[in-house]
Amino acid sequence: MMTDISSDQLPTPEFSRALNIESVKIGKSEQNLEATSEECAKLAGRLDLLAVDHLSANLRLNRKGQGDSIRVSVSGHLKAQVTQACVISLEPVSSVIEADVDAVFDSDADSDDGGLQIDYDVDLENEDITEPIIDGVIDLGELCAQVLATEIDPFLRKEGADSSEMTLESADSEENPFSVLKKLKREPN
Repeated sequence: MMTDISSDQLPTPEFSRALNIESVKIGKSEQNLEATSEECAKLAGRLDLLAVDHLSANLRLNRKGQGDSIRVSVSGHLKAQVTQACVISLEPVSSVIEADVDAVFDSDADSDDGGLQIDYDVDLENEDITEPIIDGVIDLGELCAQVLATEIDPFLRKEGADSSEMTLESADSEENPFSVLKKLKREPN
C-alpha cells in the first residue's frame, strides 16, 4: 500500500539543515551541524523530553551521479545531551546519547510528482531503505533528529529508582491521574 504526500504537506522540522543537492559537490565532503537553543527546545517538545541541552553531528557525505540520478550517502556520528523524566519517580535524569548516522538519499526514491511515497508494506529486515531527495533538497538536521528519536531510552530510570518504591501513598497523590477519577467516583451525580 503506497500513500503519496506532497512536499508542501510535510511538517517543518524543528532542526532543519536543508541542503540543495546541487550545492553538494560530487565526491566526498563534510558537514558539521549544531542545534541552536531554540531548535533544542522545539526538539524536546517533539520527542517528549524535559530538555535537549545539546545536539551536534559530524557527517561525511559522498555524492554520486548528476541530473535525475543522484545518490548521496551520509555517515557520521551525533552527540546529544538530553533530560527526561524517570519512569518511576518522574525526577529529571540527564543522559548523553551518542549514535552513528548512516543513510542514503536517492533521487530515484522520489516520486514522479515531487511527493514523498511512503510504503507501509516494507520488509525492514530485508530491504535497504533510502530517503528521497525531495524537490532537490536533503535535510541533514531532520535525519539527525530521527536518529536521536530512535536512541532515546523510553523506560529511563534514575539510578537507584525501583518500582517497589511506588506505594499507595503515591497513588493517592494529587499528581496522579487516577486521583481525579477517585474524586469523580465520590461526587454525587
